[in-house]
Amino acid sequence: MDKYTKGILTVIAVGIIGLNVQMMNGGEFITKAHASSDDVKKVAICDEFGLKCAAVTSNELWVKSFE
Repeated sequence: MDKYTKGILTVIAVGIIGLNVQMMNGGEFITKAHASSDDVKKVAICDEFGLKCAAVTSNELWVKSFE
């Protein structure tokens, strides 16, 4: 093999070893997502006039009309 091929294969091997070491040490490529706050947000899904809103119960979703 020529020096160019050996160099490229060396770079690939070092990269693979580096990735394995990072993964064994608990490192992650994608960091964990954390919520910005512990507050619970309530959201109402309504029409543009606020007259018909969706409501959620324990086992169904329905639309409530305030007309």
